[in-house]
Amino acid sequence: MRSALLLPVLLGLALLSGSARAQDVAPPAPELKPGTSQERVQADISTREVAIQSNFSGVEILIFGSIDFTDARMPAQSKYDVIALVRGPTDSITVRRKTRVAGIWVNGRSATYPDAPSFYAVLSTRPIRAIASNETLEELGIGLSELNFGRETAGSPQEQSFESALIRLMEEKNLYTENDSGVVFIGRSLFRATVALPANVPTGRYRVEVYLFRDGELASKTKGSLEVDKAGMEAAIFNLAFHHPFFYGVLGIAIAVIAGLMGWFAFRKD
Repeated sequence: MRSALLLPVLLGLALLSGSARAQDVAPPAPELKPGTSQERVQADISTREVAIQSNFSGVEILIFGSIDFTDARMPAQSKYDVIALVRGPTDSITVRRKTRVAGIWVNGRSATYPDAPSFYAVLSTRPIRAIASNETLEELGIGLSELNFGRETAGSPQEQSFESALIRLMEEKNLYTENDSGVVFIGRSLFRATVALPANVPTGRYRVEVYLFRDGELASKTKGSLEVDKAGMEAAIFNLAFHHPFFYGVLGIAIAVIAGLMGWFAFRKD
């Protein structure tokens, strides 16, 4: 009788001890660490070509994209940031300092920057210094203060003053911009940014770069291009002036002679 009563109790204890041992030897759940997911940024621009004609007054370019393969299991543990960069073709720019001599303002000392971008725009979801470290921004060339103009300015206050003057002058022409809230997220992974090209935008091929940061670390990047060129009568006059200057001069003289003859014929006194 006692053995019959003890048998169920012993079976229950055996089952409990077996399940406890099974729980002890079970492998722990994998721990997800930031930066280990396979997110990728995909981006594009609204147009691949901008035509400059006589009535061109500027245009806005839309940069849009999304984050693919995001880790949806950790939406609260990670923060995504996007930086969009538009860089125009490089050009040689000379900055001159005005000095007063005998009451007259004349050109003084100057500095020439051989590799200055003709256009530069940085747009981000928040201030770029809050997104990545100074070392990362310097390595990627992101930010007006991280531009490389092809001239050494480190350790020289005078050279740095010329560089600051160059950036200020380009900002006044709306050719250099830095917008800390220019990139806006639409939902969890879609984003958009708008870049304004002014009427005086230089022609050439523009580079469009989009960087994805996760928790301050570069996770992905993508590149594209944009062509800005003259079209119509503007393109014909530009090509004639720069590629065939002799014929351009002859044509200018001919137009002036014809205009003079027409004026003489219209206002002559008989």
